[in-house]
Amino acid sequence: MRKFNRTTKLNIKVIGILAVFMFIFIVYSQWIAFQEKKTEFARQLATITEFLVNEMPASSFAEITVRRGAGGKPIEEQVMAVNREIQPILAKVLIPVSNVKYGIYSTHHQRLVAVGPKLEHMLLVTVDQRLAAELTNVNTPRLGQVDNSLVWYGAPILYHIRPISNNAQIIGYAVACVNLNIIQGELWQIAMINLLAGFLGLIIVIMLFQDMFFKLKQDLNLFAQAILKGGTKNFVSTISELTPVLQYISDQTEKMARLDRLNIIGEMAASIGHEVRNPLTTVRGFLQHMGNKKALDSYKEQFELMISELDRANSIITDFLSLAKNKAMDFKDLDLNKIIAEVTPMLQADALQHNCQLELDLSVVSTVCVDENSMRQLILNLVRNGIEAMPQGGTVKIATVNCGDKLMLAITDQGIGIPPEFMDKLGTPFFTTKDNGVGLGLAVCYRIVQRHGATISAVSQPGKGTNFTIEFNCNEKPA
Repeated sequence: MRKFNRTTKLNIKVIGILAVFMFIFIVYSQWIAFQEKKTEFARQLATITEFLVNEMPASSFAEITVRRGAGGKPIEEQVMAVNREIQPILAKVLIPVSNVKYGIYSTHHQRLVAVGPKLEHMLLVTVDQRLAAELTNVNTPRLGQVDNSLVWYGAPILYHIRPISNNAQIIGYAVACVNLNIIQGELWQIAMINLLAGFLGLIIVIMLFQDMFFKLKQDLNLFAQAILKGGTKNFVSTISELTPVLQYISDQTEKMARLDRLNIIGEMAASIGHEVRNPLTTVRGFLQHMGNKKALDSYKEQFELMISELDRANSIITDFLSLAKNKAMDFKDLDLNKIIAEVTPMLQADALQHNCQLELDLSVVSTVCVDENSMRQLILNLVRNGIEAMPQGGTVKIATVNCGDKLMLAITDQGIGIPPEFMDKLGTPFFTTKDNGVGLGLAVCYRIVQRHGATISAVSQPGKGTNFTIEFNCNEKPA
């Protein structure tokens, strides 16, 4: 026996639930529509009876019988005689529907003496006991309902009765009624059409959604494979509306992966950084001591080179330690412009040494909770990267501005720019495009930004320069 797959089972459940809901909704809406129809027909019936009463002649039914020469004759002949005079009045009533009947009832004859919109002789010669009982002692217009009416051959009716008076006495009644079975039948016919249309529409929608779900499942599988291969940056879904969502997931995945790498490097730095630095310091001290001996003056240049390389290694370890997750930070509410002003002389000296200019565009900004030493290192690293990216000279611009509850720090250079294929790797430890670079400078910057609960973004155009923007939240304290 073939088993249904999960999608088919889900479709069956959805169709069943929606079908039950639609049925309940239609039953309820039918009841509401039926009540509204009854109210509408009640007004129509009252209008018909009022018209008939106003059109009745001034004579009584007994007088009409005598005038028509049927006095003393059998009751059936008397009724037909009265009908010949009253029936033309009913022909004046214009009813656009076929489920309404109306007529004139004579208390003298205890019969209907006229019936419309079409004359039915059987109703004139038959006594409707239920109708006669309803008309007993009715002195004012009245709306009522009968479950089994002879007028409509046993169907339930909604009726309206209005007394006909002559010389201050009630001589008969104008009666109008509507067949409730016909009303319900028409409403149910409309309901069944709507139900069928809704059900077909539901099936069409489910088929469309099933196709969309299939595409979604296919795209998610391809996206998962792209994540494993590291190629989600330019992933385009066959469902256009899904592409931005997957792009957001891709960006967040890459950020998480970068943070994981930084955390791993940081843990390594914390565990082995100091252990490596201690022997290097000892070796440097011995090299410096031996280089000062006159007997080794011929090797002084070699000693200075070794000391220089040890200093470079020590600088790399310092950057390495900056990645440590547990590095202590002293967060305070500080003016970022003041920190920039304090490091400006050092930055200007570096810029002049490389034939570059430093430009400041500092707006009045609110204070932000930061670690001062980390901010110095962040600014120094980014500005020095910008200077190194301009071998032919140029300008590095530092700008600050408030944007709502955000503080924006932007550092822009006019250098060679970053190739588009390398943009996704920015901030990755040991990734560098410099010939003599180590790849820790930007990684340290990204780590500092992350420790401050801020965000960093880069925009670069090859041959025109690069812009790094750091966005701080002034209302939040770093964790």
